[in-house]
Amino acid sequence: ELLKFGFDTATNIILRVATRIKEEKLSLNGDLSNLRDKIQVLVQMQYIMRCPHPMCEEGDVVPILGVSEPELFLPPQLNMKRLSLLLQGLEEEDPGDKGIYWRINFDRFHQDARDDLMISAIERRFDSNAAQLTGELLRLMYLRTDAWAPQSNAVPLVELRDALTKLSGNAYLAQYFDQYLKIIEESTGFVTRLESSSGMIEVNMTKAIDILTCNAIDNIVDQRFGAKAARIFRLVRAKKYMEQDQIQQLAMIPDKEAKHLTYKLLQENFLQMQELRKPTVSSGPNKTYFLFHVDLNQVARMVLDTCYKALANSLTRRNFEKNENSRLIEKKERIEGIAESMREQGTDEQQIQELVDDWLTPPERSLLESVEAMIKKMNLAELQVDDTVFLLQLFTYYQS
Repeated sequence: ELLKFGFDTATNIILRVATRIKEEKLSLNGDLSNLRDKIQVLVQMQYIMRCPHPMCEEGDVVPILGVSEPELFLPPQLNMKRLSLLLQGLEEEDPGDKGIYWRINFDRFHQDARDDLMISAIERRFDSNAAQLTGELLRLMYLRTDAWAPQSNAVPLVELRDALTKLSGNAYLAQYFDQYLKIIEESTGFVTRLESSSGMIEVNMTKAIDILTCNAIDNIVDQRFGAKAARIFRLVRAKKYMEQDQIQQLAMIPDKEAKHLTYKLLQENFLQMQELRKPTVSSGPNKTYFLFHVDLNQVARMVLDTCYKALANSLTRRNFEKNENSRLIEKKERIEGIAESMREQGTDEQQIQELVDDWLTPPERSLLESVEAMIKKMNLAELQVDDTVFLLQLFTYYQS
């Protein structure tokens, strides 16, 4: 409801949800007290926040919109008796939140999505125990650090160990806690022990997102140009600056093929080339040499632009398929509606299936299955591209 309307009072949201649950006979708890508690949980977890309201002072010609920090996530106090009467249409008095509007706190959802990226990356690299340790470390980090800080404040290892022991009860993780922490630190660089104090650890968000972005771009290069091109790209990124001869030798790829792949990556802007003059040579063909390097910021922005184009193409193609086959899709929806009403009347399922088979011819059914499969494939592709877009946006945010 809040996503649909953008902003609204808690009273209106509760009344609309309760009415919808009752009318559509949904298998949800539509009790007003339960819905109020759900809203309070969303506020306390900071998934929704108060909208700014006019804060007028003497002499102000134009009111200033604002909200004080303590009120930003202060749960609404509602009169449940008046709310119940409002639902029944017996009273029109304010339940206690008139003029208090709520909206989605998208930063909180982005924070959860970012954490899921890190935790799932750790789980794929190691196992669920390492992922659980990372999740608990992030939770403790937020108690003493701003959620979007590039680097966290120090987290005591004793506190992390105690939290894992008490909350999870994972004896295996508690036994090998130091080993898991060491391998995460050495293999990923997401976390770092403080040199001044061995009992403290910090999370480097900038480095974590940088590593995840590099892996994502490596996969894109691999899918577009092949494994050998991805090897060249990783090698140049690791070595910073390389000549063509060095690439061929270290990548262990035949000269001709290495040169072709290198210039293909250069042409597609995954690699950049810098020309340098030799100070000891004043003229001749050997007076300059060329170094290949990776400008990760530029590559990330280029890939982000490509992702936007891919999303636009996918949306356009999906809308085209829907419009081209709109008559057939509407026919199927009407048939499904009739079949559902027949089920409610107690009609035999076999009889319903026979009627559905008569109304849809085999060619129509085949075309419909093909269109639905394509639309489903487009939806899945959009979700996958959206994940890449989110990661690249995080990268540009932390780099800036």
